[in-house]
Amino acid sequence: MKADKLLEELTEVARTLGYAVRRETGTFRGGACLLHEQRLIIINRSMPPEAAAVILARGLCRLELGDTFLKPAVREIIERERGWVENHPDVTIEPVAPAKQDAA
Repeated sequence: MKADKLLEELTEVARTLGYAVRRETGTFRGGACLLHEQRLIIINRSMPPEAAAVILARGLCRLELGDTFLKPAVREIIERERGWVENHPDVTIEPVAPAKQDAA
């Protein structure tokens, strides 16, 4: 499946699960979040479709998919990213506060 079609399919899965998917500009890669009780998956607009699909799949692999129908290519990328996340538990999407500098 081509990257842009895969991204469309992943976006539809996210919407089925109650998440809005937004492409925004900024200095971030993206991920799932909750903003004022709205479930969002935000992806950096400057990312090519291949990278955006990976970010979206990583967000989805953390969610309970239940009986959601997934096309084979969609299931494959979500499972691949689930494996990556499980093998890299030290990598998080949690924001890190900048370190405070001591006054001289």
